[in-house]
Amino acid sequence: MKDTTTILIALIALVSTATVRAAAPDAGPIVSMQAKEFALPDGLEMVKIPAGKFVMGSPKGEVGRREDETQRGITISKPFYMAKQEIKLNQYVPMMRPGYDPLFFRKGSWGYSLPELHQNGPYSPGELGKDTRSLTDKPMDGVSWKYAVEFCEKLTAREKAAGRLPKGYAYRLPTEAEWEYACRAGTTGAFNDEQVEKTVDAIGGRQAEIISGKAKKSDAIQNEGGVANTFGLEDMHMGMLEWVLDDYAPYQGGDASDPVAFSDGKSKVVRGGLDNFYEDPSPKGAVYTEPKEWRRYVRSGSRGHLTPGMPYPFVSFRPVLAPAITVPQSVIPEEYNIGVLKDEDTAIRESDLAAFKKAMEKE
Repeated sequence: MKDTTTILIALIALVSTATVRAAAPDAGPIVSMQAKEFALPDGLEMVKIPAGKFVMGSPKGEVGRREDETQRGITISKPFYMAKQEIKLNQYVPMMRPGYDPLFFRKGSWGYSLPELHQNGPYSPGELGKDTRSLTDKPMDGVSWKYAVEFCEKLTAREKAAGRLPKGYAYRLPTEAEWEYACRAGTTGAFNDEQVEKTVDAIGGRQAEIISGKAKKSDAIQNEGGVANTFGLEDMHMGMLEWVLDDYAPYQGGDASDPVAFSDGKSKVVRGGLDNFYEDPSPKGAVYTEPKEWRRYVRSGSRGHLTPGMPYPFVSFRPVLAPAITVPQSVIPEEYNIGVLKDEDTAIRESDLAAFKKAMEKE
């Protein structure tokens, strides 16, 4: 009986971690940009985002606004497709680690050590029976910018070979302008959905109480996710932080069409929100005790930036199928680019840990 149970658990783990398979979509509507939405064989759902204009940035007086959110008129000249959700663990890992063992996930260990993070391991893989969502639905996190770009390149090659790539288009990270345009989905306020706004304030209020000592850490509220905007995109607020193509810099003045900012490549923009607020994500030394101060992290116009060579927790991405953009080769400083370690090296090495701490201290 014990052996039967063990086999059953292993089979459940294998099924729950297997890549989601969908029927291959009709290439015709995709290539002609006529499909409103489609799902790739690995379950990656893409929805069409129409061309259009919007005001990027935030107005003065918006709660949580920062000085780097100067408003300007933006034109998105061509339609594109964007992933409905952040990339999932079982879409990312088979692409980046084709020889992976699905039972690693059941053990609940792969991805927690620094070397494994640098081998495309998730920061928080979860365990069978201990996670509220199946591993198939779990967003992939701990993805560095350079690996997010590599994933998109591999996806482009695969879809080109399958004949499902529109001429002049590629799978890539969205530009910062494309991300905000897609997030807003025609809205002009701080959030694209009233219910999301209420959730953010509720979580911020409870977190402020925890910081001030009026509530226990166990009383924190976690975002359940799944709210979609009018374009059909989920978790543009309150999901993972998401990489975009752009280098971080102040917005250039004046209106623009299809802007993207590249400079030295040392700091890349992240957009979106945080999946939970159990810890204070504020900068070192800053503690926010007003509930609405927490809005600064998750509004439509909020901007963050991280170094592209590091696998940060709760950082992911969602690909777009959009006009191809040539991305300059990023020169990542050595202290921010520990490198890919050998598969068999699964323990945190002291040199790696020291480099990681040194890089984090410079943030």
